[in-house]
Amino acid sequence: MKKLALKALVPSVVAASIFTATPADAVVKFKINDESTVWMSLLLQLRAEWVQDGQIDGSGWERDFYIRRARILFGGTINRYVDFFVETDNPNLGKNTKVENRDDSNNLISDGYTSNTTSRTYIQDAWIRFKFAEEFKVVLGQILLPFSHNNATGATSLLGLDYNITVVKFPPTSHFVWRDYGAEVMGLVKLPTGSLDYRIGMFDGVGSIRNHTNDVYINKDNNPRITGRLQYNLFDSEGFYYKGTYLGKKKIVSFGAGIDYQKDAAADNYTTPTVVDDYKAWTIDMFIDYPLASGDVATFEAGYINYDYGNTGNPNDGDAIYAQCGYLINKQIGIGKLEPTFRYQNFDSSVNGYDVTDYYFGLAYWIDGFRANVKAEYMLDDRDGTDHDTFTLQAQILF
Repeated sequence: MKKLALKALVPSVVAASIFTATPADAVVKFKINDESTVWMSLLLQLRAEWVQDGQIDGSGWERDFYIRRARILFGGTINRYVDFFVETDNPNLGKNTKVENRDDSNNLISDGYTSNTTSRTYIQDAWIRFKFAEEFKVVLGQILLPFSHNNATGATSLLGLDYNITVVKFPPTSHFVWRDYGAEVMGLVKLPTGSLDYRIGMFDGVGSIRNHTNDVYINKDNNPRITGRLQYNLFDSEGFYYKGTYLGKKKIVSFGAGIDYQKDAAADNYTTPTVVDDYKAWTIDMFIDYPLASGDVATFEAGYINYDYGNTGNPNDGDAIYAQCGYLINKQIGIGKLEPTFRYQNFDSSVNGYDVTDYYFGLAYWIDGFRANVKAEYMLDDRDGTDHDTFTLQAQILF
């Protein structure tokens, strides 16, 4: 019996020694051998939202509770040359959805809101990376497009409550939540002062579509999409996924530029196109996340994006500007630390009626960094055709 108990105890002790939950990485790790490890993590973001004049009769504040993100993250290293990452998501579960009931003559019988309870778990990221050297790596799979600092930031570590979503105007059939399928070459080149982070890839982009009514084609020759980014880091460098803030753990001052191009991928309509042209976009941005002598952390990020859809008249053609900042007060208040935040995003469309300007006044309460936090934001909505301010509360855990 003693031998049996010992045999049962040893695996438990080994398991306890190789599973570690670290606040810095926010993952549970499992060591397979001296070179191989696997890890798993969970991201959960829960929201409460109030929308001005959002009730069914167009008055009052519409209330909504829902799951913004529920992700399972899984990755690991095969050896020092190969690693991988897979991520699932089930976004906006329970979020209010507009519904309409119509009769056989298409007359409206009733309308309103109902919670979206349809589970939509899907693969959001899935890639394998071959690390030949720090200066040269190859990534294959479903990859976050290497374009702007904003769209390449991980959802686990945002500064504000969410992304500056308004300024991302990729062709609608060219991506899946800003990811695309293809291959990317990337690397970090050390310089006498700072480092250079480069990333460039070939992706599927917009597929080939033919409108049989007028014999107009989108991407008839199956041209690839080319997306790339170059970022100069004055001090510390960033990882595969950028962060909206490093909470004082790194000193970041970076300047970046990106391009996105696909021949014959711009269209007035991506279902029944009548006009097709080349799609082009470029961006410049800067990111500062600087720990001060007092221990406080100042964060500032800004970017400009130009989207060119040729002569198609697509409303995504135009210029975008975004900026955000935060000031982390490195003083324990209750169980966490406070950080006031501000975000601004603007899209100036070349087509009338599609301009957007939003202002976000926020407050983050970092209980345990990215592992546990609560955020609040009030959005002032100033866009063509609508004026619905929104107040949002969000709780996040990452483990």
